[in-house]
Amino acid sequence: MKKTKYYVCPMCHNILLCTGEAEVSCCGRKIDQQKMQKAEENEMLSVEVIEDDWYITVAHPMNKEHYISFVAFATGDRVQIIKQYPEWDMQLRLPKRGHGMLIWYCTRHGLFYQLI
Repeated sequence: MKKTKYYVCPMCHNILLCTGEAEVSCCGRKIDQQKMQKAEENEMLSVEVIEDDWYITVAHPMNKEHYISFVAFATGDRVQIIKQYPEWDMQLRLPKRGHGMLIWYCTRHGLFYQLI
């Protein structure tokens, strides 16, 4: 599941996942696969352990033109997606289970990941 391909519609911000090759369209347009880029130190999400969860936050703009649309946690056998919305604080809790890839999509800068 760590090799899942992510597609995001630029019109409606629909999130689509594929585990293989696909030609994807939404809102009448062909959508290209998002190129995942490793987050630089200043772009990384903050991950803290609280009880049995990871508490994830970031100081990122969350306005209607520029926000984090979703955060996903991918391991070898599953992907969990948490949708985010503009004008909400970017904070969430995920059950802590093993190591994996934390993935998020910024509406202005694209798809990022970091390993946890």
